[in-house]
Amino acid sequence: MNRYRILSAMVGGLVLILAACGGTVSSTTFATVGAEISDEPSQAESAGPSESAEPSEAAGDEATVRLVQFEFDTEELTIAAGTEVSFVNADAAAHTVTEGSNGEASDDPIIDEELEQNKSTAFTFDEPGTYEITCLFHAQMNMTIIVE
Repeated sequence: MNRYRILSAMVGGLVLILAACGGTVSSTTFATVGAEISDEPSQAESAGPSESAEPSEAAGDEATVRLVQFEFDTEELTIAAGTEVSFVNADAAAHTVTEGSNGEASDDPIIDEELEQNKSTAFTFDEPGTYEITCLFHAQMNMTIIVE
């Protein structure tokens, strides 16, 4: 148990150092190691998502969506088919990442994951289409993912 805490602290410190240096850490690192992430929003995130902001676009084959202040950090994300999207709960409460809208799951959702505080999950969107994503616990949390 003590080794796990030390390893988690070391990985968490490495994540913070890489973030401060502008480096990147893949979502696989979070899922594989199970490291906790900081729930402290950056200065840009502290204001929450901007309704006037352009839709986010993924860089390469990976994208990240943060759940902060009971909102997804973007209302719309446009990605290429085959892109892995990491959902990171940097909020003070548990959330779900569920295909659906207004707190209701769609029939047979392609993704339906519960995320505790400071945890993440990833999903690869292989099929082109428009996917509505919601939180089953907080109906106001909604976003759209457009897969081209």
